[in-house]
Amino acid sequence: MSENLYLRRVGEEYNTIYEQCERLNIELQKLVPLAKQMHLLSSNAVASAARAGSKGDAFRVLTQDIQLLGDDVSASIQATPTVMAEIVMLAANLAQLFTHYLLLDDLHTRAENNKKVTSDGFLNHVQQRIVEDIKDNNHELSRGLNSLSNELSPIAIVVKKGEYLSVCSSVEAASAGEHGVSFEAVASMLRELVGQLGKQSARQRSLLRDLSESMEKQQQTHQHLIYTR
Repeated sequence: MSENLYLRRVGEEYNTIYEQCERLNIELQKLVPLAKQMHLLSSNAVASAARAGSKGDAFRVLTQDIQLLGDDVSASIQATPTVMAEIVMLAANLAQLFTHYLLLDDLHTRAENNKKVTSDGFLNHVQQRIVEDIKDNNHELSRGLNSLSNELSPIAIVVKKGEYLSVCSSVEAASAGEHGVSFEAVASMLRELVGQLGKQSARQRSLLRDLSESMEKQQQTHQHLIYTR
């Protein structure tokens, strides 16, 4: 494969990384309404326990755990919009920087063919500056992905807690007599929200894993060609 085609393939990889970042960003935004629904559910659970009076004492304890569950979801996603915005920006910068690199590489080839030494030296200097910017952006993007992974890692634990709480809520509903209907409604909604959270979390982890693999592949395929020029 010629160097020019190889460079263009690397450029396509940068564009792919940017597209993956955009998809991940869209998926992460779906966590925000889920967190709001979780807090609304906790409010409904508190109201159901209050209506049950002393018969809702055991369920009232569960409502506190449901509230904490919503807080955990909110805490996990609190920093993700800022981190994700930085990741998307860095990916866009990398794609743009590499486009500039390709343009300069083309000019560099023309200068060599025309034996324009002065232009050739200037282009080498500018090209090297772009290479350094690419290195810096690559490093920052990798750091951002690690940070995002750390922010999202507690969600898997939250899902497990939610599944356990939904089972406990159903058990309590079964023994709550006339108040069991409202308790079971809370348990049913909790199961649904936790199920959605689990599916979205799995989807996001998959996208993040694919993105990290693309970053690693991209760096391996062109680091010798570019970083050693």
